Amino acid sequence: MAAVTYSFSPNTKAQSGQVNSNFDQLANEILPTFVVTITGTLTTGTNLTPILIVPQDLVILKAYAAVKTAPVGANIIVDINIGGTSIWNVTPANRLNIETGSDTGNQTTFDTTQLSDGDLLTFDLDQVGSSTSGADITIELRCEWR
Repeated sequence: MAAVTYSFSPNTKAQSGQVNSNFDQLANEILPTFVVTITGTLTTGTNLTPILIVPQDLVILKAYAAVKTAPVGANIIVDINIGGTSIWNVTPANRLNIETGSDTGNQTTFDTTQLSDGDLLTFDLDQVGSSTSGADITIELRCEWR
């Protein structure tokens, strides 16, 4: 996170306008992040987590995934959907992956990056490993204010 400057002096009473300005600057530095988890041995499927509601207009920056048990034999492939449509609907090869034998993965390339207030996010597992399925996955979708 970038350093946040402030405009009032220590040990003095800050004017409310200064406090509001400082708060706005700090709030703009905090990146909104959606987080979901699926516990246990992973299986493929659609809409596997509670639906998340986007609270305001955002831009997707990066997707992350981590598992406690790494997949073996095939990668874990995660798909993230906005209103039922993949954010990788044009280029599905770019979906979020955790490679076989690894416990983390991330992606910064998306076909759709714009989220609007009220959009519904759902999460699918398109592949989970072949000889050993991964287990206990956490998925994060990091965004910024639009």
